[in-house]
Amino acid sequence: MQQELSFSIIIPTYNRADFILETLESVFQQRYQNFEVIVIDDGSTDNTKEMISKIQDPRLVFIAIPNSERGAARNAGIRAAKGDYITFVDSDDLIYPHYLTYALESLTNLNFPVFFHQSYEVKNSHGGIVRYGNEIKGDYSNFLVKGNPLSCLGIFIRRKEALLHPFVEDRNLSGSEDWELWLRLAANFGIKTDDRITACLIIHDDRSVLSINEDKLLMRKNLALSYAFNDPKVKEVFGSSRNKMEAYCDTYIALHLVLSGQNIKGLKYLWHATLNYAPSVFQRRFLAIIKYMFLNMKSTPQS
Repeated sequence: MQQELSFSIIIPTYNRADFILETLESVFQQRYQNFEVIVIDDGSTDNTKEMISKIQDPRLVFIAIPNSERGAARNAGIRAAKGDYITFVDSDDLIYPHYLTYALESLTNLNFPVFFHQSYEVKNSHGGIVRYGNEIKGDYSNFLVKGNPLSCLGIFIRRKEALLHPFVEDRNLSGSEDWELWLRLAANFGIKTDDRITACLIIHDDRSVLSINEDKLLMRKNLALSYAFNDPKVKEVFGSSRNKMEAYCDTYIALHLVLSGQNIKGLKYLWHATLNYAPSVFQRRFLAIIKYMFLNMKSTPQS
C-alpha cells in the first residue's frame, strides 16, 4: 500500500514568473515520483503562463482563475486534485528531494492521519538561515492557540477531508486563512507532526509584514477567530483558550506596529493582550516588543 500512495502538490501563484520555475524544478526532483502538480494561476498579469508552458510533464496541471486570493486558489486546486493526500507549496518556496519520501514514511507509520505537518527551514533571499525548523512543542491545542507556526508549507491533508473542510474564501481574511483552517482541522482530527527538515520557505522583501496596516491586522484577527469558532469542535477543543488566543493575536499586532515605528498604537494592543491573558508578559514576543519600543525611542530625534 505504501508505494501506491499518491500526492497532489498544489501551488497557487500570482505574478511569480521569476520564481516559479525554480519551485517546480524542486518539485520534479522528488525521489518519490507518484504525484501530480497543480498550479493555480490566481489572475497573474505577468508571463507566468508562458514560463510554466516550458515544462513538458504529464503530471503538471495548469489552471487559471480570476484573481481571488490564496484561499480560493488553494480550494480550486483541492477540487481538481486526484491524489490521496494534498500538500501545498507556494510559488517561491522550495521542497527538498526527500519531501515526499519522508511524508510517505511518516504517514504510513502514523496510520495515515487526516492532518499532518513536517518541518521546514526559513531562509532569506541570499540563502542565509533565518530559522531552522518549526518551534512546535506539546500537543496541537498548545501551539495553535499561540498563533500559526505552520504556514502552508509542509502541510498534508487527506483529500476527502480537505474537500469537506475548505479554506474560507474571504479576501479580508487573507494572510490568516491558513491558521483558521488549521484550528478547524486540528479540533476535528488532531494533528501529527514530524520535525525533520524537508523544505525551505524563502523570505522576500515583498513578504514583509511591515506593509500591513493596523485595520487589516485587526480585521484578520477578528475574522479568523469568528470563522473558526463557528465550528462546534473548535468551541469544544479551544473554547477555554479563547482569551489566550485573543492575547497572542494582540501581541502579534503590537509587534508589527512597533516594528513599523508606531509605539503608541503597539502599546495599546500590548495592554489589551495583558488584560486578556496576563502571562503574555512572560512570552518572548512581549519582550521583543518592549525592546523595539526602546530602540524606536532612542532613534527618535530629540527636540
